[in-house]
Amino acid sequence: MATTAATDGTQGTVTTAADERSAELINPGRVVICMTFPVARVSFYDAAGEPAGQSVEFALELARRLGLEPEIRDTIFEEIIDAIEAGDCDFSLAGHFITPERLERIEMIPYLKGRQQMVVQFGNPEGIDDSVDICGRPVSSRAGTIQEDLILGVGLYEGSGLNDACAEADLTPIDLVTFPGEAEAIDTLRQGEVVAFLGGTTWVAEFPDELAIAPNVELPEFTNGIGVSKEHPLLTNALRSALDAMVADGTYLSIQDEWASPKR
Repeated sequence: MATTAATDGTQGTVTTAADERSAELINPGRVVICMTFPVARVSFYDAAGEPAGQSVEFALELARRLGLEPEIRDTIFEEIIDAIEAGDCDFSLAGHFITPERLERIEMIPYLKGRQQMVVQFGNPEGIDDSVDICGRPVSSRAGTIQEDLILGVGLYEGSGLNDACAEADLTPIDLVTFPGEAEAIDTLRQGEVVAFLGGTTWVAEFPDELAIAPNVELPEFTNGIGVSKEHPLLTNALRSALDAMVADGTYLSIQDEWASPKR
């Protein structure tokens, strides 16, 4: 999946003083970052049990530029926005798509753009060449994600979901199977229990001999956002500036390229 940086504001350096932000942090001098594990090549635990991956490196670099000690907190995806509102994390970096519903609850700083893609078994043995080819068939996804909404035709995709396309073609709705995490969802595809998976496409790079992108299936674009409480404007502005500076000096692209190559 081709992705690019998605930022707003003017590129520059962080100007908000640490002491001005301290009242907005759970612990002064420390920033708690909520993420979901594991997502292949994005956020996982390495052989030493330490957090690793593209989003982890983004998060650690943002903390470094803010002059704060990072604490990465493993959080169930469906609970992250609640955690931000409750003050249990200072910001999140968990692949949340920016949607109007989420923007009503938290601030979301754009950091990644791309197009959703459907993952199938290597060689596409089920012949998935169009979204209607999965109508009436089992498809896996992680619960609480925009991909679930896309299949069901709710939220951002009300009236334009994949099941709506099935109905227009007079076909049976998709048999959606959801899991708390992506690892479980992708395993059902690897084992042949479902015909496709909607979610993070980094699993294809993780299992290049088992998985592939369905070549002719076109799905909607997306923009991912860093989540911050609406009550924390100083932290939000500091994160925007830090992200802009990462893009300007090439650090953002360097981290992205490091994790985009085939399985390491």
